[in-house]
Amino acid sequence: MPEYFYVASDRAGKKIEGKMVAVNEGELRMFLRGQNLRPVKITRPSMSQIDIGAFILEFTGQGDKVPPETIMNFIKQLHVMINSGVPVIQAIDLFHDQESNPMMKKILSTSKEKIKSGSFLWEAFSAYPKIFEKVFVSLIRAGEGSGTLDVMLMRCGKYMENSYKMKKLIKSSMMYPIIVLVISFLVVTLMLVIVIPKFEEMIKGSGGELPAITQFVLDLSHWVTGNFFLLAAIFAIGGYIGKLYISSAEGRVVLQRAMLRLPLFGELIQKSGVARFSRTMSTLLSSGVPMVDSLDICKNASDHVAFEDAISEMKKEIELGSTVATAMFRQKIFPKMATQMVSVGENTGSLDKMLEKIAEFYEEEVQNVVQGMMKLIEPIMLVFLGGIVGGLLIAMYLPIFQMAGSQG
Repeated sequence: MPEYFYVASDRAGKKIEGKMVAVNEGELRMFLRGQNLRPVKITRPSMSQIDIGAFILEFTGQGDKVPPETIMNFIKQLHVMINSGVPVIQAIDLFHDQESNPMMKKILSTSKEKIKSGSFLWEAFSAYPKIFEKVFVSLIRAGEGSGTLDVMLMRCGKYMENSYKMKKLIKSSMMYPIIVLVISFLVVTLMLVIVIPKFEEMIKGSGGELPAITQFVLDLSHWVTGNFFLLAAIFAIGGYIGKLYISSAEGRVVLQRAMLRLPLFGELIQKSGVARFSRTMSTLLSSGVPMVDSLDICKNASDHVAFEDAISEMKKEIELGSTVATAMFRQKIFPKMATQMVSVGENTGSLDKMLEKIAEFYEEEVQNVVQGMMKLIEPIMLVFLGGIVGGLLIAMYLPIFQMAGSQG
């Protein structure tokens, strides 16, 4: 987000100067008026005032990103500082001086100015929804309202750590087969373009009729070599269009629903979604966030469209008087065991603790599914890659074997 310099005046006419990161000039004007300040002049920094490193990051689209590890470390350190009695502004000022990430440094600088002007910490962080999840902002808000900010920061840290581990586990399980397929494609292309033509010179020099499979491989090699740049352009353009489609709302829905139907990946997505929902609900309910608000936050925190739809339907039923267990039972994406455990939690008045147990159970289930997938996918991919490469080599050696047999 861009940085602005501003000059404003308060009710007494005193001139106040400063700088702030904002989405646009309109947002900055609204913020200043909310602080009882009248904007006088708002400008963007000149080229001589721009931080070149930050400008490059912003231009390339990397400036709005903060690694999850940076956020988690910040939350843990802020919890320690607040728990030790250090004021929020002083703690943020200290973190700002030590921070190396340009975007995080801007966030801390802007947040410090907002807090000095009378805003709450959660209000400062809510201006960056791409950086701070709604769960985090809601917990901070609950902590500031109840005077238990240190406790909420501890819960935030635990929640984000569990969430990050789960996302990393799912991502690694998805990436492994994709990487193997890409390597297989590159190896086959390399053989068709470089290795096969070398064999062709030796095979055709011996004379004789070539086997059908050998002739097919040679013809395929000629075709790939002759259309190499065209194929590369098609794959590049196709990949770019595919990425744009997947990034769109329609493409996201189509891809996620298709993934949910896959034999192994569908089970993994379902269990990880149940674990994330349970973990988020448990954290919010135990922090005093109302049920309906918790469902809204869970919907925003969900990574899958099927869970977003299910949580929306649950919210409608609960608002009409239904229990959480009944609303969950009508959504087929939630396993029966999870629904029964929620029912027990509601009847015993310990829904938040029961949801935490559900989250722990399904997080362990996800780990087991991923380990099983790795054990199953690894030999399949090795056989797949070995079969293709071995088939190409056999096709090339077959005429040599026939020639050696006829000479014998």
